[in-house]
Amino acid sequence: MAEVIIRPTGEPASTTGFDVTDATFIARINDNDASTAATQNNATCEASGVEFENSGDYSGQTINSITLSATAASTGRGSPTVTFTLFDSSNNQLQQSELTFSSSSTQSASAYSTSLTPTVVDGLKLTIDPDGTGVALKEVFITVD
Repeated sequence: MAEVIIRPTGEPASTTGFDVTDATFIARINDNDASTAATQNNATCEASGVEFENSGDYSGQTINSITLSATAASTGRGSPTVTFTLFDSSNNQLQQSELTFSSSSTQSASAYSTSLTPTVVDGLKLTIDPDGTGVALKEVFITVD
């Protein structure tokens, strides 16, 4: 199967501590444009229930792994660590990853490969929880392989 990139879609269940509303938050992190960002403006900051798009490109295919990636930068006060927690459609935690951004860069979590099917991938949700350092979150996506 060829790699497929899926991006967040719709509105998250909740967004707090960013400089934008729910709909704008998604528009900033799923537009494949690193010049737009959702910027942390509060030490208490989280986006939960961030749903990912479904794709017919992997329907009926064997899925070997999924890899979460994020492009982000510090807002200038240090190197922020962001905790990304990936859930299936039944809200079972699949993976938790901490990514640290010392400069504007794209970081990737370890590939997740346990019991993946197109149905599991179609229901992926994410919680994004930055530490209090300050992060400008530019892009979030999952590579399906």
